[in-house]
Amino acid sequence: MFRNRGLLFPLILIAIGIIVLLANTGVLSQQALERLGDLWPLLLIILGLQLILNHTLPRQQATLVGLGATAIIVIAALLYAMLAPAAPFGTRQADSSQPIGGLTTATLALGYGGATVDIQAGTLGGALYQAHVDYPGSENPPTISLDHESGTLAIRENSSFSPFHLFGSARRHVLVSLTDRIPWTIKIGGGATNLRLDLRHVQLVKLQVSGGANRVEAQLPSPKGTVLIEVSGGASNLTLRAPAASQWHVAVSGGASAVSIDGSSFGGIGDFERQSPQYASAENRFDIAISGGASHVDLRTG
Repeated sequence: MFRNRGLLFPLILIAIGIIVLLANTGVLSQQALERLGDLWPLLLIILGLQLILNHTLPRQQATLVGLGATAIIVIAALLYAMLAPAAPFGTRQADSSQPIGGLTTATLALGYGGATVDIQAGTLGGALYQAHVDYPGSENPPTISLDHESGTLAIRENSSFSPFHLFGSARRHVLVSLTDRIPWTIKIGGGATNLRLDLRHVQLVKLQVSGGANRVEAQLPSPKGTVLIEVSGGASNLTLRAPAASQWHVAVSGGASAVSIDGSSFGGIGDFERQSPQYASAENRFDIAISGGASHVDLRTG
């Protein structure tokens, strides 16, 4: 009997191996490889087509037709990648800065998925912020806007961006510097890959992270009043560093694999709530709420 079971998946692996080999040997340029990365949904089409053929044709015939269609699709993809007209691939940059004007408070609303995000604060003269975004040349530039009435600085990915691109995530980087002269509310969404927040010099009112993130590392300032820290939508690893003697309240809902507070570990927990001894009477403190699940939460003061 003709043994045709299970041929498609191994052949797809062989095709991927050939593509990587062609790239490593210089036959496929970096630009061509990036074009192939944008064509990754073809893998889903191939698998879906094979499932349809398996239910409508005899097994041997379904396999042969599927293999033929796969070969045609792979060859067409390679030809497109190598011969398509030049496009703006590589990494491009977008920069923006605006003055404080008459603002007394401000909000950063950042939504940029699949990127590394760095936020910091310091002395910027008369500038409210400085923003620098690296993004793949195949994508449209981000939207950076300031609403002078509300004081909201919005940084958004363009609607053409998809977080499921196989290539390009390493080239998405957002760096935002905020003035230390006025208080800030910081809202981050969109599912960033890595968040690195150096907020030691920020007059922080509230930090809100939603939509999930692979890793969040935040260095917090000395609190003034009750500073709210809200993380929702799941975070694989959440690390918070607060100044020594900071008072805090931590509430975790949705479960966490492990929580560590100043060296004390709590593992395999469901809902969780703890607070420092002087939290209730403290005028300046952190109120930390984590929902939607987290793999690891680490809070350390000092």
